[in-house]
Amino acid sequence: MSKSLLIQWFILLNCFTSYSQNRTEDFEIALPEQKVQNSLYNKISFLDSRDDTTYMGIVQLGAFNKKAKVISKIPLEAQLRKVMSSLTDSTGKNGELLFQLRQFNFAEITGAVNEKGYCYLKAALYSKTRDQYQSISSIDTVILIKSMDVTRALFRNGSKVISNFIETNLLHEPGSLNYYSYNDVVNMDSIEKRSIAVYNISKFSDGLYNTYTSFKNQTSDAEISVNMKDEKIFSVKALDKMGKAVKVKAKDIYAIVYNGQPFIATEYGYYPLQKMNDDFFFTGRAKVTAKTGDVIAASFFFGIIGGLIASNSEAIFEMKIDHSNGGFIRMKEIKNSN
Repeated sequence: MSKSLLIQWFILLNCFTSYSQNRTEDFEIALPEQKVQNSLYNKISFLDSRDDTTYMGIVQLGAFNKKAKVISKIPLEAQLRKVMSSLTDSTGKNGELLFQLRQFNFAEITGAVNEKGYCYLKAALYSKTRDQYQSISSIDTVILIKSMDVTRALFRNGSKVISNFIETNLLHEPGSLNYYSYNDVVNMDSIEKRSIAVYNISKFSDGLYNTYTSFKNQTSDAEISVNMKDEKIFSVKALDKMGKAVKVKAKDIYAIVYNGQPFIATEYGYYPLQKMNDDFFFTGRAKVTAKTGDVIAASFFFGIIGGLIASNSEAIFEMKIDHSNGGFIRMKEIKNSN
């Protein structure tokens, strides 16, 4: 190959790489076809509480599965107003809703014979009366699609779950007597954490915690003995029902606390948890895999980094604990472990 042709090839390759890195795919909420008679609400406002509001994860397009960031060309607030207009008619009352979007991300994984697509939605609806807000309902769900090409089906289902969430609550009055200011709703994470024991203590109870529920309530499931090696946890044993010390598999539990220090338990071992600014963080390895219906595993795909690494690779990430379900939210990649 001549030098000039080689240079042209590199220019073309760089242009293609740059294009693929900036590629985007538009997400738009499909308008519902049915009206809700006698709706209590006919207006809706929008609060975007996501860590990163610039895009909604990554999908794969075309025969070569080029990655594209999911964006909304039409602002989500304008789309929600169109949904509200499509759902209501002249029989509706003059109530106003606030739709708070807390997580909304798409992700896809290419397997040997098909693709798996995930959509994670976490949102809340409030009734607005003057400057006060009351909670009506919330949603925290993961959609899984398996197909040869999942993107369109993933978008359809993500769209449907949003419109259905609004539709099913148009006849519902607030289910809570609590009133919140707009600033309260903005800081709802902090308000929720005030009712979770582990976020309000400085001394943690030693023991084994099988689930996030037991960890957040600081009610240990068993006493433990820990073997350390090179200042890291080498093995953990707990007493079984017969009183016998049995080695614990880290992948089978949620966390332990040893000498007052909490450790998250993963399939790769134990990582120390650090509490900073009212959140728990750890740095550890993560593999891009998930079990069907496993919210904690599925939440690995989402976070402010917004994308996927290769489906069979492992990397080291800084992660944050999702206070509502105990899932791991990727904050940033530290380094690749390969």
